[in-house]
Amino acid sequence: MKALNSGFVPIKGTLRSIVPMAQDNYLFQISVEDGSLSGCQPGQFIMLWIPGVGEAAISVCSGQVDGTLELCVRKVGRVTSALFQLEEGSFVGLRGPFGHGFPLDEYKGKDLCLIAGGLGVAPIRSLWQYVLAHRENYGKIILIYGMRHSIDLLFRQELRVLLRRHDIDVYIAAEEIVGPDLPPVPEQLGRVTDMIKLAPIDQNFQVAVCGPPVMYQYVIEELLAKNVRQSDIWLSLERHMKCGMGKCGHCFVGGKFACQEGPVFSLLELNLLPEVIECHRK
Repeated sequence: MKALNSGFVPIKGTLRSIVPMAQDNYLFQISVEDGSLSGCQPGQFIMLWIPGVGEAAISVCSGQVDGTLELCVRKVGRVTSALFQLEEGSFVGLRGPFGHGFPLDEYKGKDLCLIAGGLGVAPIRSLWQYVLAHRENYGKIILIYGMRHSIDLLFRQELRVLLRRHDIDVYIAAEEIVGPDLPPVPEQLGRVTDMIKLAPIDQNFQVAVCGPPVMYQYVIEELLAKNVRQSDIWLSLERHMKCGMGKCGHCFVGGKFACQEGPVFSLLELNLLPEVIECHRK
């Protein structure tokens, strides 16, 4: 896959649209006009540079369409705060895409469950867009998306469209529901693990997971209880990337650079790496 920029110097991108999604979460559509933009594999990330401020790693939440990509960003630090102050037409810098995304070839011809927690829905969105665009290549598809508060629901309109489709089963839950914020789905009140228990997942499924690290242990326990093999569970590590090229060592863990050899790993591989995640309680 051709990268936006394989070196240290970012290329110029233009903010084409800025759409509020939820509190402190915006969707930014960015275009690169010189033809150097190629599609990002679901699960990969780019380095976004704000001149005079700094750089941050952000997962791409859509495939490349007409020379554009989309980033769902939460305002949590210096770089993202500066991004929120920009207007449409402003310029940013881009490097990437970096890392290894979800194993699309491994998923072909198989049942697939996509599990997202909180802002982890951003890279999972790029995955569901890809598999639905190539629907004939996959078996059953299940999407499970959970958040702490219903007002934090992202991609609200897109989810309503998914709920009307007959070729994907969607489970959405929030630990706290405030008003009619969630689309009309059964068992709205709960957690991601509650939805896993409800969903008809079995040993034939490949599973893609992205969310806060604290949820992984419990998600894995539920999946293993449903006889999903460890080699069929794929986790995107929520680790802070700094350079994207394995030079700074900021994301070095368990003998691997997450930015280069991840951020997506199979659970079987993570079990061989010390100090990564506690995969399941004994």
